[in-house]
Parts: sequence; structure tokens; C-alpha cells
Amino acid sequence: MAAMVAVGGLLFALVDWRLRPTLHQIASAQARVLATEAVSQAVATEIAEDIRWEDLYALRPDSTGRVVLVQPNTAEIDRLTSKVTNRVQELLKKVTVTQVRIPLGQVFGSQILANMGPRIPISVVPVGTVTTKILSDFEQAGINQIRHKIYLEVAAHIKLVVPLVASAVDVTVQVPITEVLIMGDVPQTYIQLEGSELRNLLLPQTPPAQ
Repeated sequence: MAAMVAVGGLLFALVDWRLRPTLHQIASAQARVLATEAVSQAVATEIAEDIRWEDLYALRPDSTGRVVLVQPNTAEIDRLTSKVTNRVQELLKKVTVTQVRIPLGQVFGSQILANMGPRIPISVVPVGTVTTKILSDFEQAGINQIRHKIYLEVAAHIKLVVPLVASAVDVTVQVPITEVLIMGDVPQTYIQLEGSELRNLLLPQTPPAQ
């Protein structure tokens, strides 16, 4: 009896040791597929309506009409990110338990036997959390012009619970949603700049009040 228990224990340890890497790979791949599909579907649904740049940001000119500030509409941004976050979470909750089957031959770690033998059914249960935010970027569009692009970034943390192993994967998806061309003052010197430096050059800030 003791010998049977010992053999059973060794067999379980062998199966655990051999299957764990395979299960981890399968779970990670499944997590990325589930998260990407959920994010893509949610974004497509929630921004199907025509979102205008003016809904999310506003240009603030000075007394001469020169644009000195690009101001975010925080209320509208919060509303959009909240809608997308909730939608992604709903989709992840609806994901049913996925069952994968691994050939018993993989237990022996042989490439020849990897696809042989009866297939062991394993259930994969996804559990996910989601965060969403708005990102923006300034890029040069020509002399005296800059392009302000707005992206929706959705990050999903997917944890897949399977026998013998738990796998967690972070999936981040960026989706461009709108953009605008902004006319700025012609700089005295044309310099190739990007990001915040470009913004400061073409959108000079109002000096602080004395």
C-alpha cells in the first residue's frame, strides 16, 4: 500500500513538473487573447459615436488670439474612461471557462511523444482587472503647425487560474480616437523638436503674473 502511495506521489510530481511550463505558456497566451479581444470590443462599442477633439480638450488663447494653453475637459475624459473600463470588465466577466486539452505525451518531455497519448482536459478560469486612461501627444506637422493626438489606453491585468499553476499577464492596448492640427506662432528658428519641447516652442506659455 505504501509503495502504491509512493508511486502515485512520484507520478503526480512528474506530471506537475512536466506540465507546469506548458500550462504556463497556454495560460499566458489565452490571457493575452482574452484581454485583447475584450479591450478591442469595448473600445469599438464605446467610441462608436463620433468623439470630437473639442469634446476632450479646449484651446485657450491670450488677448492677442495666440494659443497659449491646451486644456483638458476632465469631466468628459473621466466619463469616457469610466465607460470603457466598465465595458471591458463586463466582457471579461462574461468569458466562460475555457477548456484546453494537453496530450499526455508532454509529461515525458519528449518532442517525439509530445502529441501522443490521451489528451488531459484542463479548465482555464480567467479573472481580470482593468484600468483606462487618456493619453495625448504633440508632434510636428509642419512649420507653424503641430498635431495633437489623443489615445485611449486600456490596461488589463488578467489572471488565469488553472490546475497546478496560476498565470498573470498584463496587456496594454492603445487606440487613437481623435486628433487636431493647431496653428502656432512661426518660430524665429526652425528646430526639430518633439513632445513637450515642441509644445513649448510653438505654443508659448503666458508669463506668470508679477
